[in-house]
Amino acid sequence: MLDTLKQELLTAVTYLKDQKMRFLGKGSMTVFDRANNLIAAEPSADYPAISIADIPVVDISGQIVEGTGSPCIDLPTHIELYRAFPSVSCIIHTHGMYTSAWAQAGRDIPIYGTGHLDFFKEAIPCTRALSASEAESGYEISVGLCIAETFQKKSLSSEATSAVLLFQHGGYVWGSTPTETANRTVALEQIAMLAYLTEKINPDIVGLPRNIIGHSE
Repeated sequence: MLDTLKQELLTAVTYLKDQKMRFLGKGSMTVFDRANNLIAAEPSADYPAISIADIPVVDISGQIVEGTGSPCIDLPTHIELYRAFPSVSCIIHTHGMYTSAWAQAGRDIPIYGTGHLDFFKEAIPCTRALSASEAESGYEISVGLCIAETFQKKSLSSEATSAVLLFQHGGYVWGSTPTETANRTVALEQIAMLAYLTEKINPDIVGLPRNIIGHSE
């Protein structure tokens, strides 16, 4: 069971690297087996080639159960999101160029085309900035709590809106399987690029009308 969990993560991480979604080794991924409360985590070190033996498995408190590698530094963030979003079983953190540009600008990614809706049913929200006290008291946990707060305050569904921008940082994407989540991660970067280009071509563009959003499929 654990080898299957690790292999799913390994396959998805390899795919993300092939898609140039691991800029300078930055980012993280976890897969959560909710039935057994076990999480396979991408190792913190930027291995040239990750093997199954390198992948640590932790419990919901973050304690290592199996594996030789150290969990990614973002693990506490992932754990907070798993607690906040019960339907989520995989999380990917990315520093894609266009995704991160929108995050650094502190802007939501609007819905400018139906392609956005193939993967996300709402605009991609951006969180507020973390306070100095939040960052100092435990940055990674505070990030998870801030993301959950964003969804609560904006009355967003983690299923309809399966991604978020962390202000001045990067993106987080989630789903029910590693393959689905990895595909959404690549799609988010494409959507972020298209939204940027759309505004450059037409600075007066407005978001897709709600009546079209409702019939996009």
